[in-house]
Amino acid sequence: MRNVADLSAVRIRLRVTGADRVAFLHGQCTNDIKRLRPGEHCYAAFLTAKGKMRGDADIVCLAEMFLMSTSPGMKESLEKFIITEDVVIEDVSAAVGEWVVFGAPVGFANRLGGWTVLGERPVGEEISLEQYERRRIEAGVPRWGVDMDENTIPVEAGLAAWAISYDKGCYIGQETIARIKTYGHVNRCLVQMRVAGKLALGYVRRELAKPGTTVTVGGVQAEVIKVCGS
Repeated sequence: MRNVADLSAVRIRLRVTGADRVAFLHGQCTNDIKRLRPGEHCYAAFLTAKGKMRGDADIVCLAEMFLMSTSPGMKESLEKFIITEDVVIEDVSAAVGEWVVFGAPVGFANRLGGWTVLGERPVGEEISLEQYERRRIEAGVPRWGVDMDENTIPVEAGLAAWAISYDKGCYIGQETIARIKTYGHVNRCLVQMRVAGKLALGYVRRELAKPGTTVTVGGVQAEVIKVCGS
């Protein structure tokens, strides 16, 4: 049986159109937009020049547009970089819902081991956001505004395998990401840990980011289970 979680109020949906949409988004985010064909998708981070996150997005390529599930504020963040480019960014959140599905395949695969649907509600038994959050933490997947913010470098949050293409051309923040790859580490890592018998996500110093390591969280001992993204 499918379980369905409604994320329509948590994320926003943007439609990106215009003749320059591919080149524009490619230069804005960490993943390879130019490789996407209609019906394909990718996950990506949007960075500042210093390599810290402005937000993240699941990006779906359609025949004449991109449809993005992204973090609040991303529309304004992207529009600041439109100068002469033929790019139009519209917030279609009111018309396009967002659903995460656990069970039979529908929509496109997500990092939780489930499926994401942008559009009308899929068939299935609805679960609460609290239940969704529990599954997200069990999967070790960070969420913008909870586990990631404007001070986060995507590699710290374990996003490299999902969100970063090291072979693509220039994009905002690329210099920092390339330097981290070259020199091999960041100072902290997001990990999944067991605290008082429950799972949680949190950042620890790089040298502590190993399964079985004991750390202290708010005066309580916790055990590192895994490094997110590994």
